[in-house]
Amino acid sequence: LLAIFCLLIGSYSQETAEAITPAPLPEEDPQNFPDQYADQVVTMNGEHWVKERTYSVMKPEPICEYARIFDGDGTKYTLQLGAKLRGKWTNQNQTLVLKTSGSHTKPNVMEFSRTKADGRRDHKLLYSNYANCSIVRISRETPGLFCDLLLLGSAADSDPPSPCKEKFEKYCLGEKVKVYTSDCRTQKQEAA
Repeated sequence: LLAIFCLLIGSYSQETAEAITPAPLPEEDPQNFPDQYADQVVTMNGEHWVKERTYSVMKPEPICEYARIFDGDGTKYTLQLGAKLRGKWTNQNQTLVLKTSGSHTKPNVMEFSRTKADGRRDHKLLYSNYANCSIVRISRETPGLFCDLLLLGSAADSDPPSPCKEKFEKYCLGEKVKVYTSDCRTQKQEAA
C-alpha cells in the first residue's frame, strides 16, 4: 500500500512539474512585441524624464534625470544622460546601440551605460506608447528586475498615461524611487 501511495505521489508531482511552465518575462513575451520597438523610441524628440525607478543609484540620489537621443544612423545614436546631483546639473554623451534579443524581429534593446558602476549593458524596452511614455528594463551588475519609467517632455509634469502606468506597476515590482519633481524642466532651462 505504501509503495502504491509513493508511486501515485511521484507521478502526480512529475505531472504537476511538467504542466507548470513559467510565464515569459514581459520583455520576451511575443504579445508585447508591438510595444517594444526601440527603433521608434529613439525617434521621440526631446528629453525623456525619469519619472520614477525601482532601484537606488547613489546617496544622495540624483534628481531630474533625463535622457536625450539624437544623431542616429538607424543602429547607433548619441545618448545624453543628465541629472541634477548635489545641486548641480551634469550631463554626459555616449553611444547608444540598438540590438535585437530573443525571438524579436525588430530592435528591442538599447545598449548604453546607465551608471558608471554598472558599465555598458543591454537594457530592454518593456513598453512604449511611442508618444510620451516608455518603460525600460535596466540591467545592473546586481541581480534583479529593475526599471525606469520615462515620460517625454511636458508629459512628465502629469501622472503617467494608461496603460503605461499600469504596466509599470505590473512589470516593475519593488520600492519606487521618485526622481522627477514638478520644477525639473524649468530648472534645466534656467541652468542652460
